[in-house]
Amino acid sequence: MPTKETHTQIAEENETFLSNLDLAGGPARGWASTAAFYAALHYVEAFFSTKSKHSADHRTRDNNMIQHTETMTVYDEFCELKNISTRARYYGRYPSQADFRTQVFPALNTVRTEMMKYC
Repeated sequence: MPTKETHTQIAEENETFLSNLDLAGGPARGWASTAAFYAALHYVEAFFSTKSKHSADHRTRDNNMIQHTETMTVYDEFCELKNISTRARYYGRYPSQADFRTQVFPALNTVRTEMMKYC
């Protein structure tokens, strides 16, 4: 099971990747939304590692999230990031630059801030 430190490092690496993308192009925004989602995922998994939990897949993670008050506080933001990433990856519906300002970045910031309170 990866440690809290490993999950935090991976989350930060995803955020660094995200910050280096030029969000002018649709495909770059698609990858950026995916990097944002996976950063959030690793912040959540960093929290779970403090509870000796690990989510082997997305369904398990969703189930784990609804079992903890701490993760329920960010569940809507987490699901928003997952949905934006899924639309980009599977349907080619890339978020706009405005979507990043109003949805992606605020949701990621909320997940990071809340999960790191408990890590």
